[in-house]
Amino acid sequence: MDSLQFLHGLLSRALLLFTVIAGVYGLVEYFRKHVVTPSYWGVIVVGNLAAVGQGVIGLILALSGKQPEQWLHILYGVVALMWIPIITMINNLANSGEHNRRETLIVALVSLFEAGIVLRAITTA
Repeated sequence: MDSLQFLHGLLSRALLLFTVIAGVYGLVEYFRKHVVTPSYWGVIVVGNLAAVGQGVIGLILALSGKQPEQWLHILYGVVALMWIPIITMINNLANSGEHNRRETLIVALVSLFEAGIVLRAITTA
C-alpha cells in the first residue's frame, strides 16, 4: 500500500500543476478573445480523468484502512471530481449555455478554483 500512497501523492501534485496550467491558459485565451476550443476541452477532460483516477486510488486506500487525517480531505476529493459538472452548471446559469468568450473565462476560473481545491486536499491529507 505504500506504493499506492506514493502514487496518490504524486498524482495530487500533478493534478495541482495541471489545473493551474489549464486555468492560466484559459485566462490567456480569454484575454486574446478566443472561445473554448475542442483541444482546450480535451485538456479539461484529461484533467477530470486524472481526478477520477486520484479518487479511485484514494478509495482503495480508504477501504484498506489508510484514512486521511481530516475528513475534509474526502470532501475536497469529491469536489475535485466535479470539474466538468461545475463548469457546465455555471455556464448554463451565467451564460445561458452559450459557447462564447465568456465560457472561456468560466472554464479558466473553475480550473483555478479546482487548483485551490486540490491544494486544500493536499494539505488535509
